[in-house]
Order: sequence, then C-alpha cells, then structure tokens
Amino acid sequence: MSALILFAQDVAVVVLPFLCFGCSSPHDDSQRRGIWRTAGSGFIEGRIHHGIPILQKSLYWDGNGEIDNTGLGAHAAGFVADGVALGGGLEVASWWTPGKDVYSAEAEGLLRIYPSKSWPLFLDGTAGFQEANHDIPPGGTMWNFTFGFGGGVDLPICERTSLLLGTTYHHISNASDARTIATLVRTKSGFG
Repeated sequence: MSALILFAQDVAVVVLPFLCFGCSSPHDDSQRRGIWRTAGSGFIEGRIHHGIPILQKSLYWDGNGEIDNTGLGAHAAGFVADGVALGGGLEVASWWTPGKDVYSAEAEGLLRIYPSKSWPLFLDGTAGFQEANHDIPPGGTMWNFTFGFGGGVDLPICERTSLLLGTTYHHISNASDARTIATLVRTKSGFG
C-alpha cells in the first residue's frame, strides 16, 4: 500500500499539471492564475505526503520516531484576510511498521499564511487529533494529539489551480507518556 502511494505521488507531480482542464494558454495573462488569495475566496486541496522520522531523542523526552508513513489528505479553507486562510481537513496514512499494518486518520485545523503578495511562498500550521487501528508509534496509543508547521511554494498552473509543494514538521503525542512521541518531516505535494 505504501509503495503504491509513493508511486501515486510521483505520478501526480509529473502528470496532473498537464491534465488541468479549462486552463488558459500559458501565454494568456488576461486570466488570474493559481489560487486566489484575497479575502472571501477559498480553496480545496488534495495532497499526498511521505513522513520521515527525524527525532528519536530530545532534551525533554525519549521519542519513538522510527516509523515512516505515507498518506493522502484533503483540506478546505477560506481566506479571512488577503493572504491568510483558515480551514480544516482530513489526512489518512499508512505507517511502515514491522508486523501488523497500521492505518490512521487525522482531523486537523489549518492556518495558511502567504507573507507576500508577490512571492509564491506560504507558511502552514496545523493541529488536530489522530486515531489509528493499532498503537502508533510502537509502544504508544491508538489515539494521539497532533500539531505541525512548515512551508511551501504555490506554483500557479491555470486559473484558480496551483501545484503546492512543501515540507512540514509533524508531531504526534498521546500527552500522557513522554516515551510515546513521534516526530516526522512530511514532504507533501498537492493541488489546490
């Protein structure tokens, strides 16, 4: 399952920009390209991610950051001000644990900020809850709190459609046992 999701991510990054129906010609500047970032507009995005563990030990805790994960997600958000969007979404993931397959679903809130109107860069912050079919990370629990932050680039493809590429620091913890924490860096790609 995880290899299939990685393959889908590679295909999405290469093929989907060319499948954008209704796009204006790349030389036609009369139409606004990419996600509209003005107050009152919104977006829906689909994403694919791969999480790589980065933290097994910290000054404050012993973590269990040894498990990769791969997943899919969908988010919707509205711009409450120019360049500032609030929303939420759902992420589902397959964890690369030895032995039993572990799958999880995560509901999360999203804050996205575009610091400059002229740059295609954005910053993301998320927080939510995760439920899995087995303990994750190993030795942890099936239910966890999550938070994440990161950034990326918004590459306009056609009117109201962008390719989003980014990296997120993603942390999960059950908040009751400091030995059952996983910290990942997620590379993500998606369309909004």
